[in-house]
Amino acid sequence: MEHAQADKLFEQVRQQFESRGLLGRVLRLELEGKPYSVRCDADCFSLYRINEKPHLPPGLPGWTVCRLTLGECFSLDGQEVCAPDEVPQDDGSQARLWVEAVLAALDEMDQQSI
Repeated sequence: MEHAQADKLFEQVRQQFESRGLLGRVLRLELEGKPYSVRCDADCFSLYRINEKPHLPPGLPGWTVCRLTLGECFSLDGQEVCAPDEVPQDDGSQARLWVEAVLAALDEMDQQSI
């Protein structure tokens, strides 16, 4: 993803978290039936897939599926795997899809609390 586009996407998600009063908070949510931890602060948006295997130590063992900062854009694809080296670098569409899924889940949580 071009730096300007990544920066714009990060600013959009940061503003959404700030307007909801969620900036700096760690939230757990489900996307497509899988557990995730999401956090956004003034410097970084991160979406972390929580490993569901019960035999792992306590905490949030898992892996990062999307991370945005000013100047950085990392995302796995929808199956949570890296693209092979021969595929052109991610244009940001995967990061945008993750952000949209998180914001939709937050909208759904807002609707349930009304």
